[in-house]
Amino acid sequence: MSYAHAKPEPIDTTSQERRMPHDDARKQGSRLAKAVKGWFGGDEEPAPPAPTVAAPLPLFQQIGAFFDTHGLDPSPSHYELAHGYMTQSDRKLVDAVDRAIAKVGRLTPEAAELILSEARTDMSAEMLAGLIDKAQSSLANLSGLAKQSGADAKAYGQALENKVADLSGASPEQAVAALVELTASMIDKTRAAEHQLREAGKQMNQLRGSLAEARRVSESDPLTGLANRRAFESRLKRAVAQSKESGRPLSLAFCDIDHFKSINDTHGHDVGDRILKFVAQRLSSVSGNNCFVARHGGEEFVMLFEGLVPEEASRVVDEVRADLEERRLVAKQSGEPIGKISFSGGVAGLNAQDPTGRSMLRNADQALYRAKGNGRNRVELA
Repeated sequence: MSYAHAKPEPIDTTSQERRMPHDDARKQGSRLAKAVKGWFGGDEEPAPPAPTVAAPLPLFQQIGAFFDTHGLDPSPSHYELAHGYMTQSDRKLVDAVDRAIAKVGRLTPEAAELILSEARTDMSAEMLAGLIDKAQSSLANLSGLAKQSGADAKAYGQALENKVADLSGASPEQAVAALVELTASMIDKTRAAEHQLREAGKQMNQLRGSLAEARRVSESDPLTGLANRRAFESRLKRAVAQSKESGRPLSLAFCDIDHFKSINDTHGHDVGDRILKFVAQRLSSVSGNNCFVARHGGEEFVMLFEGLVPEEASRVVDEVRADLEERRLVAKQSGEPIGKISFSGGVAGLNAQDPTGRSMLRNADQALYRAKGNGRNRVELA
């Protein structure tokens, strides 16, 4: 009888491993031993090297990189903005910068200037609020001091009456001594009140100066020194109300520097800033009691003419435009000629159907764009 030998089934050791119970126990024991050694400081496998973390750049290098990334000149105003952004010291400023970058991919000089101007205005508003609180506190102290002085005087009169009644049978020497003591006490209180009044007066004078300075800063454009948009809005509101009441004409002009972006791109933003200052000076040369000039934003200015009809206001603006056109400016540092600087203007007047002046603003703005479309360097009437 023969037996056929059964062939063993092949075992694929690459895809399947035959595991035995004692193998699992051995592996678990090995892992436990390693863990125990680790708990008690025994030998353990070396830890993988920690990833290398670059040390943070110094602040001035971060600011330099910020300038390079966004193509900003290292001017004092740009440094102020970059410092506030890098140190995260002003949340509103940081958010505004982030929004500007998200919008166009970088922070333009124009956006940087507007953001910084708004931040300064916000800071001035906070300063004003703080000063108002201090003023109210000082007034409360003065009121309390006045009440206390009145109460002391009343108490002195009552005490004097009581003392006179008590001294009806006293000797002259006793009466005089008692009255001198009472009077000396009142004099001490009066002197203390006078000192407090002098100190309160000094504080009030300081507050007046601080309030005036805070108001000036909050309503001034930091670059040109002209009134800013906030101050213009306040002046416009008053002027419209006065015009409606008196019947006097009111006109408004928008003036926008021509090809200003090209000036910045060609000569740099420092030169652009100087151009803004120069144009602001030329416009403000005609300002006075009846003409209010403000920087409205960027390279745009606004002029408010009280008592002038649009045709008269247009002639004034055009005289400034013609004077500016004749001037040839040169970059101060390089000596490179900048060429002709001009602006376009749009003028409109207040009408009876415009209670707030907003229609006048829109009409002047439309006239400005018409001047731009007609070749620039001209003034158009709405």
